[in-house]
Amino acid sequence: MRSDVPVVLIEGTLNHLGVVRSLSIDQMPIYVVATSRNCAAGWSRFCNFVQTPSLKSHALIDTLVALGRRLGHHAVLFPGGDQSVDTVSTYRDEIEPLYRMNLPAAETVRALRDKTLFQNLAEREGFPVPRAVTVAATSELKLLQSLMPPLIIKPADKTLAINGLLERVVRAETLEDTEMVVARMLGGVPRVIVQEWIDGPDNDIFFTLFSCDRQSNVIAMFTGRKLVCSPPLIGSTAICVAAPEAAGELQALALEFVSRVQYRGLGSLEFKRDSRTGRFLIIEPTVGRTDWQEEIATLCGVNLPLLTYKVELGQPACMKKEIATSVAWRSSFEHRLPRAATTSGTCMVDGFFRWSDPLPAVYYYVIDRFASRILRRGRNYYRHLRVAQKRKKDA
Repeated sequence: MRSDVPVVLIEGTLNHLGVVRSLSIDQMPIYVVATSRNCAAGWSRFCNFVQTPSLKSHALIDTLVALGRRLGHHAVLFPGGDQSVDTVSTYRDEIEPLYRMNLPAAETVRALRDKTLFQNLAEREGFPVPRAVTVAATSELKLLQSLMPPLIIKPADKTLAINGLLERVVRAETLEDTEMVVARMLGGVPRVIVQEWIDGPDNDIFFTLFSCDRQSNVIAMFTGRKLVCSPPLIGSTAICVAAPEAAGELQALALEFVSRVQYRGLGSLEFKRDSRTGRFLIIEPTVGRTDWQEEIATLCGVNLPLLTYKVELGQPACMKKEIATSVAWRSSFEHRLPRAATTSGTCMVDGFFRWSDPLPAVYYYVIDRFASRILRRGRNYYRHLRVAQKRKKDA
C-alpha cells in the first residue's frame, strides 16, 4: 500500500541505503539529502537526491526548510549520521513545524553522543561499561595508571574522526603507547576517553537496535552479533547476523536503558561479552539515528525504519513474530563468512547489491572502488616518473 507522506533521510552511506530499501516497501516518496550524489543511497532507484552544501550548521537546516516547504506534506525526517543528528537537534525548533521527527531531548542527545558524558551517565546509573578515564590535558596522563592494558583510546567526540582528521579508535598494548596516542589526539580534540580492552574475539560483539515512540514506549527491538569486523578487533561491522541466543539478556538491558534516559526515536546499544567472565558490557550507544548494520534487522523480519515511519503517521506498527536467523548481511563482497557459518546454511546478502536496485553496487564496486584505485595508481606512477626525471636531471 502506497503512502503519500514522504520520508526525508539525511546522508547517503551504506547504512542509509539499507534504510531507503527498508522504507521502499511502502512505496512512499523518499528523499536523500547529502553533499554529493556520489554516495551509496544517492544511486538507489527508490529515492530522490537533494544536494546540501553541508551536513552541519545552518546550511543543512536551510536545505531542510526549503525542501520541507516544497514538499508540503509534513514529511517524516530521519537524521542519518552523528553530524546531522547534532545539527537537527540544535535547530529542531526551526524544522519541527515542517517535519515529523522523533529525537530524544537535546540534553539526552548531548549526553549519549559524547563518550565521556555517556561513561559518566552509565557509571552513575549502574549500567555495565568497561573501566575508563577521561584525559583533557597531558598533565592528566597519570590517570591512565589506574587502568590495565591493553587499552582503547577514542576522541570523546568522534566528529573529527568522521571527517578523517583523527583515528576513530586506537588499541594500545602498553601504558607508554597509550600516553603517546593520547598526547597526539589531544592536539586535535579537547578530551580523550581511554577504556580497558574487553577480552574476546569480534564475534563476541553484539548489538540491540530499537525504536521508541514519543512516550518512550519501545516499538520494536532486534538483537544481532558481528561475525567479522574491518579492521579486526576495532573496526566497523563487516558481516553480522541475528543473535536470538542473546536477545533476552541484551534486550532487557536495552529496555532498562530506554526507561532510565526516557529515550525517543531510533537508536541502539553495542555490547561486548567479556570472554573471561561471560558478562556483557556496553561499548557505546547510537543516538537519534539508525546504526551501520541496521539492514540486518529488516532482512530478518524487523523493519525498524518502516515501523518508525508508521508510528509517526499514527498507524499500527505490525510486525511478524518469527525472526529469520539464516541470513547474514555484509558491508562488501570482499568479506567472507567464517567457516562455521557457511556450514549452517546461512544466506549472505550484500549491502550494496540487489537485483531490484543494482546501481548502488555499480557505483561502489565499479566506480568508487575500481576507478579510484586506477586513479591512485596513475598518480603514483606520475609521481615516481617526476622523481626519476628530477634525479636524472640532477645527475
